[in-house]
Amino acid sequence: MKTAYINDIAYTFEPGETMLSFVRRHKDDNLVPTLCDAPNLDPFGACRVCSVEVALEEGGPVKTMASCHTPVSEGQYIYTSTASVQKLRKNIIELVLTDHPLDCLTCEVNGNCELQTVAAQVGIRDVRYPAGDNHLHKTKDLSHPYMTSDFSKCINCYRCVRACDEVQGEFVLSMAGRGFDAHIIKGLDQSFMDSDCVSCGACSQACPTSAISDVFQSKAIQATETTRTVCTYCGVGCNLDVATNSGEILSITAPYDAEVNQGHTCLKGRFAFKFYDHPERLDSPMIKRNGEFEKVSWDEAYSYITDKFNHYKDTYGPDSMAGISSSRCTNEENYLMQKFFRAVLQTNNIDGCARVCHSPTALGMQRTFGTGAATNSIEDLQFTNCIMVIGANPTDAHPVTGAKLKQFSMKQDNVTIVIDPRRTEIARYADHHLALRPGTNVAVLNMMMYYIIDEGLVDESFIKNRTEGYEDFIKELMAIDIDKLEAVSGVPREQVRAAAIAYATAPNAMSFHGLGVTEHSQGTFTVMQIADLAMLTGNIGRRGVGVNPLRGQNNVQGSADMGVQPHQGAG
Repeated sequence: MKTAYINDIAYTFEPGETMLSFVRRHKDDNLVPTLCDAPNLDPFGACRVCSVEVALEEGGPVKTMASCHTPVSEGQYIYTSTASVQKLRKNIIELVLTDHPLDCLTCEVNGNCELQTVAAQVGIRDVRYPAGDNHLHKTKDLSHPYMTSDFSKCINCYRCVRACDEVQGEFVLSMAGRGFDAHIIKGLDQSFMDSDCVSCGACSQACPTSAISDVFQSKAIQATETTRTVCTYCGVGCNLDVATNSGEILSITAPYDAEVNQGHTCLKGRFAFKFYDHPERLDSPMIKRNGEFEKVSWDEAYSYITDKFNHYKDTYGPDSMAGISSSRCTNEENYLMQKFFRAVLQTNNIDGCARVCHSPTALGMQRTFGTGAATNSIEDLQFTNCIMVIGANPTDAHPVTGAKLKQFSMKQDNVTIVIDPRRTEIARYADHHLALRPGTNVAVLNMMMYYIIDEGLVDESFIKNRTEGYEDFIKELMAIDIDKLEAVSGVPREQVRAAAIAYATAPNAMSFHGLGVTEHSQGTFTVMQIADLAMLTGNIGRRGVGVNPLRGQNNVQGSADMGVQPHQGAG
């Protein structure tokens, strides 16, 4: 292990670790203040508040460096709180405050403002310089239903710009002008409403002041309780922190320490919570009598339900009844629902959306891999070289994962293959977009596997040691008529061949598929083809490779595993 020193005390550091992360890992998080740094953003070095003094040897000459983006080196001596460093930090904050409106008592983030906190940390108790008037001509932007901005509060830390670029990949915000005229703009200097903003709220959460905020109270300090929960919309499974006061939701933010979403979420997860307290939401059981619903007690509702169930079971038999559970429910709720129908009512008439949307995934992957779940994690995007997205539009349906896939696609050395009739957002950045006719997934995937074998790109070692049935498989596959498949799919064979070679020659390749694969009559077979493609090229069983279904709702996998389907029990 390599060693460096923090205020003359030795600590070990990790390769590539910055001085700031090194200090924060071993010491107090507040020992080195920051303004432009954020946990889910790359190091930037805009504000210099994080400056420390560094010596190459004990007692040697020191040099002032920004700790947020400077890597630690063996034997360095890092001094975090010398008199000169403290003076520098104080001068930096004083310069920021000379062009910042001093309306803290009326500011919406008073008490929860990072600028205010850092000013206190560096020892500013009063403001010796009157604030400039550069901010006076900046008006508030209240055009958007969720996002707001007041750039008179902006300190040009670039955090909002970087969040829009690095987290969401939307590139809506940018810096215009130079020197004292430098300022944040949206789109082509438009309002939030007129820009391409997708309302993910990443910029609002990143902003250290109230320069960018939202219409809720995400930066207020009124919340008396914060509850960690899981988003109930799509299958990404984002963690959310719900701030409440007396049971009322004030705001929702994305926690930085969540492995799934790392401080990011979409419009629905962050802002779509008003239905919790909607006046039309049911707040008690109801029974319809004489054509009108009447509110009743729970005891009366339970008696009514059990009487009805017993009546239909005794009169018409158990199979006269059926239940539908939900992939938005927990595993426990789904398990109890199917057990109630099977063990108490004695019928297998229990169903849920998992059977319709992704049962072909479960069955196809069970037949090929032995289990119906994703083979690897979204985190493996950091270790792959090629992605194939088939029958899915993740930037719309799975926005947080979609943002990661989009950013992967925009990097120059990465290879992206999209198989979809539509020109989706990711397809715009793809190296290979196979715009097949709807319903011809089987034909295109057969063509890809044909060319992989024809070009000699099969992973022979993997096939020999990890698969079975290959001889029969290759015999059938090589007998297909490429002319017919080209005509049926509408995709030129050379496009398919190029995509197949790109997938097979990538050091590591991952695939992602959605309902455009599974909700077809040949959905199960198509999933098996995707699995075959991975096995044919050895892209299974290690980091950065695999087959990944993009589930539609937050607990599709769980509801299927719990047996919410007529043909399979729990497990």
